[in-house]
Amino acid sequence: MITINNGTQPKTKWIRWIALIISSLAAAFWLLILIDILLCDLVVGCVSVTWDMALLLFLVVASIASVVIAWRYESIGGPVLIIWGFAFTAIAYVTSRPHQAFSMLVTGVPFLIAGLLLMATWWSGGLFQTTDNKTDTNREIGIDS
Repeated sequence: MITINNGTQPKTKWIRWIALIISSLAAAFWLLILIDILLCDLVVGCVSVTWDMALLLFLVVASIASVVIAWRYESIGGPVLIIWGFAFTAIAYVTSRPHQAFSMLVTGVPFLIAGLLLMATWWSGGLFQTTDNKTDTNREIGIDS
């Protein structure tokens, strides 16, 4: 029978928590930036909806959603965080000409690192273990608490 372990090995648990904290801080940073821009526009009295603002809103909502997914399902959240990391990095590369390297480092790399760490914990053998050391896809999957 295949049991789901959810990475409860000590090293896997620490790496998973580091990844979740990095991704949460990165998503909170972008949420703070979005709130700052919106509040500044409200104070001035001119809230303008541009393509840049719509793109930022979409990316912030998507990054928060992917962090929530990563907290629950690391096997799905890891690749999603990697995809959003590449998306943030590409947008930073296109939009910030004077300081491209720094912008790419700040925007997308935290999501890339968190996604790679989550994938590492998932691949480390801590997720699926069999009782007789064989992996058989036709077997029933049981969840042990």
